Amino acid sequence: MKIYLCPQKPEQKTHTWYTNIAIFNSSVENSEATSIVCDHFLSLFTYNELPEALKMIASKMRLGAELIIVQPDINLLFQRFTREEINEEALNNMLFKAGPVKGAFSTERIEALIPPSLKVEHKHFDTGMSTIIIKARRGQ
Repeated sequence: MKIYLCPQKPEQKTHTWYTNIAIFNSSVENSEATSIVCDHFLSLFTYNELPEALKMIASKMRLGAELIIVQPDINLLFQRFTREEINEEALNNMLFKAGPVKGAFSTERIEALIPPSLKVEHKHFDTGMSTIIIKARRGQ
């Protein structure tokens, strides 16, 4: 099962789309997902809720399943804002483009909270969009 976790409806139709962690949790069995994409989904959680959310997402993954996280990086956003590379309007658009948010996180915070059952295989910064893309795979 391929899962797409995102506050807004994705363009691709190859994945089952969920906007809510509770519905995702009740609809997807543990170890059922072969692929999970979190597209601006982690922003729906507070700083303190994020660890449990990532654990629950990881628990839905089969061995060998891939997790892709696409999130604004708060450090990169504020660095660009401070250097006047982006204005206040652009900052708000990047942070809130997917709708209301509860939290904004750094790459380091997200990576540190990825459960040990997952191995980060790739990280990519999209400087233009001030986002990070993390790809991790579930191991043993």
